[in-house]
Amino acid sequence: MNKILTIKLLAIGVIVMGFVHIAATFSPMIADKLAPLSEGMQRACIYFSLMCGAMLILGGSIVHTLCGKAKEHPFLRTLLLLTYSMLVVDGILAVCFMPHNPCAWVIFVLSLLLLVVPKYK
Repeated sequence: MNKILTIKLLAIGVIVMGFVHIAATFSPMIADKLAPLSEGMQRACIYFSLMCGAMLILGGSIVHTLCGKAKEHPFLRTLLLLTYSMLVVDGILAVCFMPHNPCAWVIFVLSLLLLVVPKYK
């Protein structure tokens, strides 16, 4: 399979996981599992969860959009490497803080593959 296509598919996976993360933000609210927390803590948890999902969507979108252009515009390699690194840190922290959550492992594997897959021909 073409390397660029592989990277784009992995990026789509990251984007999908971002939307899953955002959707999962609201399930504790519906089940009233955040009720024991103070209002400030509830808002903080919701904010952090939404921002993590948004970061996955943004990072995946950047990779998907720019990975095919890095060969002709070498300055994009730094941006892509920074984005890959950010996603890997997110994946590692997801597994550290939620080791029993399968979505955390999916994010970890997808982000690690983005860093490992050779990015340029």
